[in-house]
Amino acid sequence: MTYQAEISRVNPTCFFFLIDQSSSMLDPIMGVPGNPRKAEFVADALNKVIQTLIVTAAKEEGVRRYYQIGAIGYGNLVGSAFGNLFGEQDLVWIDELAEKPLRIEERVKRESDGAGGIIQVPTKFPIWIDPIANGQTPMCAALEKTKLILEKWVKEHPMSYPPTIINLTDGEANDGDPRVPAQGLRNLATTDGNAVLLTVHTSSNQFSQQVFFPANDEILPDAPSKVMYELSSPLTEAMIRTAQDILGITLQPGARGLVYNSGIEGIVSSLEIGTRPANLR
Repeated sequence: MTYQAEISRVNPTCFFFLIDQSSSMLDPIMGVPGNPRKAEFVADALNKVIQTLIVTAAKEEGVRRYYQIGAIGYGNLVGSAFGNLFGEQDLVWIDELAEKPLRIEERVKRESDGAGGIIQVPTKFPIWIDPIANGQTPMCAALEKTKLILEKWVKEHPMSYPPTIINLTDGEANDGDPRVPAQGLRNLATTDGNAVLLTVHTSSNQFSQQVFFPANDEILPDAPSKVMYELSSPLTEAMIRTAQDILGITLQPGARGLVYNSGIEGIVSSLEIGTRPANLR
């Protein structure tokens, strides 16, 4: 069976994030006034995911090298979403991320006071990825760049749990047919299985139906959404179990890793489903 390899320091895995940084990411999530801008919320959500992965890799002696992390932003430019923080590194070890955030911000978190009220608790929030929204949507170029990076990774880690790639976008590619480079990316494989490509889409239309992990494209409303379906890999068995647990829904056999027209909670849930480590040792 595939997707059973233990994740360890000997055989780490890789999480890779593709971030749409086009101008439309300035719109509020689902076009609802008062919602966060898509670029800002996605950046915050990814920073939280990185922090969560650091926590899962932390042991008494420090943060273990269970994961390498990559992040590419695509908009006016196609390049590392970490900016110049790690120089020319395409992939960053999780302990390096723990040691070197871009900055640490002071945030306020709302918590229950235990008596039916809400209190505001100051908290430190590490930042690795800043929100950017400028330009068009060169998704094909981002997928091709990711493939070049991960081709090398699978050769270096042939026995590892395969890479998981999460593409967060609010639109369609404007530089060609993304199904072509996506197929090449999904064909990359270790002995434990093929790379898994998930698509998390959020639109600016509050009246569009949210679709979580469909098993076919019949429910999707138009050609671009059906292309997103074709881009996306089938969910692994562990991802299906996690999705059903988090979302409280039953998924059909062959469910694809696509969330269409996602709102705030859908983005958070999708990232957790895609990055919850299975078989961590």
